[in-house]
This record gives sequence, structure tokens and C-alpha cells, in this order.
Amino acid sequence: MYYFLNNRLDANSSGIEHAEVKRLKLFKRNHVKAKIVMSEFNRFAHRNLPLYGMTDDDYVNMFDFFAGTVKFASRVVTIKDLPIPNFNKVKKINNGYEVYEDNRKTMTINMLPNGSVDTIKYYNGDVNCIKQDFYDTRGFKSLTQIYDTVDGHLIYELFFRPDNTIYYEISYEKRPNSYPATNIQLTDIQGVVHSLMNSGQAFTIMLDELNQQDGDERSTFISDRSNITNVPMINMKTPARKIEHFHNIHFRDYWDPTSPLTYNSISNNELLSKTDLVVTPGKHQADDMRERLRTQVPIVAIPVGIVPDEQLHAEHIPMSERIKGKIIIVARLFHEKRIDDAIKAFNQAYQNNDTLTLDIYGYGNGADNFKEENMLKKLVRDLKLENVVHFMGYTQDMDYVYDNAQLSILSSRYEGAPLSIVEAQSHGVPVFAYDINYGPADLIVDGQSGFVVPSGHIDDLAAKISEFFASPKLRRKMNEGAYQNAKRFSSDNVWRYWQKYVINTDK
Repeated sequence: MYYFLNNRLDANSSGIEHAEVKRLKLFKRNHVKAKIVMSEFNRFAHRNLPLYGMTDDDYVNMFDFFAGTVKFASRVVTIKDLPIPNFNKVKKINNGYEVYEDNRKTMTINMLPNGSVDTIKYYNGDVNCIKQDFYDTRGFKSLTQIYDTVDGHLIYELFFRPDNTIYYEISYEKRPNSYPATNIQLTDIQGVVHSLMNSGQAFTIMLDELNQQDGDERSTFISDRSNITNVPMINMKTPARKIEHFHNIHFRDYWDPTSPLTYNSISNNELLSKTDLVVTPGKHQADDMRERLRTQVPIVAIPVGIVPDEQLHAEHIPMSERIKGKIIIVARLFHEKRIDDAIKAFNQAYQNNDTLTLDIYGYGNGADNFKEENMLKKLVRDLKLENVVHFMGYTQDMDYVYDNAQLSILSSRYEGAPLSIVEAQSHGVPVFAYDINYGPADLIVDGQSGFVVPSGHIDDLAAKISEFFASPKLRRKMNEGAYQNAKRFSSDNVWRYWQKYVINTDK
């Protein structure tokens, strides 16, 4: 069995999750057993699986594993199923109910669109929320959070099985500037109670138990979320093959590959020596890592972008049948994506060609209150581009987007191997990108399927955009060049890499 390790699968996922799903489908296509394994609690995960063409058989979550709910038949829990005393008054509100005892609000019940309970907030006599229950979308209470009555910070979490027994508890302690988890208590599937310092230790226990369930079959664990899953995988006690799969740069300063290493799993020689293989998305990064690490652990490059057969054989869409002047960006609205450079380059090109439009597909960073997204929208307003630059959000229907675009831009500070480059080219969309660590130089045939320009050179990027839209001949050439280059990433070609470096070395 092959296990692909990550932290969570959301409705809006990053390129790493999409790469894992593509790999899962590739393995299944070639009749090799594989699953995606996630470490973080996610009560919406099973609702999200169909968005990626996945089923319960393809997915294991650590909390599901210990709760015994890896496979659980969905049910609906309505307000009638809750133990609300008859003498309480229930008031209907938008998306739920409020419950009152006399005139004091005691509960707020939020409902999911299917009529099942979503969350329940409980209030004290001062109407401060002191506790909240969270329900899995499959219809059972899965988490209770308890809050401090003074300032409302989280002090305790309890995770429940469907029979209402507790299997996982987290204690939080107030510190001057934070509320860290200070203890975790886990009851594993054997009934053994573990007192742990962090969730990574729990993930290691889960991986070992998964491994033991496979019996004498030697399993392979591939860590895809380097900062979260590498070390828990390496710390496994049962015999297994362990592969670190990097999807991003491995050093601190994106412009300097000799700057300090980012991940303990490669900076610590003892940890690195316990790894059987390191995989990077492209040759340039693999070469840099070999030069830097000087390790006996093999370091190989395997493409993460995979073009499905149906797309590879789809009818080619010429530039004349696409939206005239349509440029797209497919990237999260995060600082490292440097989308402001692309907007500035677009603005320069637009001044000479007012038929151009730019659509930006991606979600913002709620962790910093959407600071980068707000900056980008302000930039568009300041440049008076509101009518031609549009923020489209996250979409699942990227086929339509690519099939109607004439050009895609990538202006990131750093990457690993952006899936958007391969996806765009597979739909005949040329990609203009900065020459960064890592990805564009490996994925684009410069001058054929796009252009690779020096990192941070906005004027050069703008000039290439203008050149492209001024020449129908160049557009036709790169349209076909993109389709041709995408063949490098066919399922068969990428599978040959996996066979050579992973499948055939599984002895």
C-alpha cells in the first residue's frame, strides 16, 4: 500500500492536494493500491471527497481513524434529536434556532443546508459562550470546545466517537502572547492511553497502526506536506519505506539556494538518514539538493503535473476560438505569489492594447485577514483597472477557464512545480513566467510554449505580453507549442518516473 501524507483536504485546496489527487488517480489507473492520509481534524472532509472524484476508500483521516469513522454511513441529526427540555422556548432564526430558558438565551443551534445540526453554542448567565459542539457532516457530534469565561479563549477540546465516548483531548494554557496546546491525551484503537506533547506524535502512532494493519506487506509512506508530515513519518517505529516529497523550495531565502535549510527532516542528518528517498518536482531542485545535502539518500525528480488522457486527446482549441485578449492568473492570493507584479505588467501592456482583460483565480489568506488580497484589489483600483481586472475567486471548473484563455501568467517569488503551468499548457494556453526557484524553467519550453523572463523584471514581462498580443503568428505558434509540450506530462510518461524510482525499487 502507498500512503500519501498531508494535513487536510478542503473544498478550496492548494496545489499540493491537487497533486496528490492526480497521483492517486495515476496509481489507481495502474492498479497500485494507494490512499491519501490527512493529519488534521476536518469534519467537512467526507463532504469534500466527491469534489476531487474520491470516495471513502481513497481517504484516511487521523481523527476518523481513532474515532472508528473512516467509513461511516451518513445520517441527519435534526433539532428533534437534541435533548432540549420541554420547558425551553425554541425560536427559529436564519440557518438555525435559539433556545431560551425563561428570557435567558442558553443555546444557538446552527443547521447545515441538508437540515442536519452543524454547531451548538452554549451560554452562561452572562450570555457568554462557554462551550460549543461541532458536528461532522455525516451526522454525529465530533468535537466540543470549552472556553474561558473571562476572555473567551479556548482552554479544552474533546473529540468524540459517534457513541459519544472521548478518544482525543487537548488542553490549552494561557501564555503572555499565545494559548498553546500543553497536553494531548489519545486513546488509540487498542484502547491504550497516550499522553503526548503534540499532534505529530499522534500522527506517528496512527501511521504505525496503519502500517501494522497491512500485515506482512511492506507499505510506502510519502510525505507531501514537508513542514507537518515529514518528521512524524520518519519517527515511525514499524518497518516501512519512507519518502519525502517536496513541493516547494527547501531553503529560507527564496533567491538564495545556499541559505539555511527550512525543514528539520533534511537539515538534521540523523533524520535524513532514516529516509529512503527524496523526491522533488523538477530536475533543477533535485540537482541543488544533491549538491547541498551530500547525502547517500537518493534524490530524484518526478513531475507532479499529470495530464489526463482525455485532455491529452481533446480537440485543440485555436486562439481564434478563445476570448480575445483574455489573460488569466491561477494562484492563491498570497504574498509569495507576487500577483502585484503581474497586475503591473498587465497594466503596461493594457495601455497599448485596450482589448486585454485579466481574470485572477484563487482564494485569499484568511489567516492574515486577507492582507494580500486587499492590497491587490487596492492596486487594481489605484491603476483604474476595475473594469478589466477581475478577482474570480476559487473555482472547480478550470477546464472552461483554460479553454477560453489566450495567455496565463505566473509571477511568483518561489514555487516547487506549479500545477497551473502544466494544466494551462494542456489546454493550449501559453504561460509567461518568472525564472524562479523552482518550476518554470523545467515546465516551459522558452519561446515555444511560453516565455521565461528574469524574476522581478516587470518591464520584461510586460514587453512579452505586448509582443504576444501584437503577433497572431506568435499566438498560433505558442498555442500549438503549449499543446505539444503538455505531452511530456502524460499519464504514461509520468508513470514511467514512478516506476523507475519508486515502484520498481520497492523490494
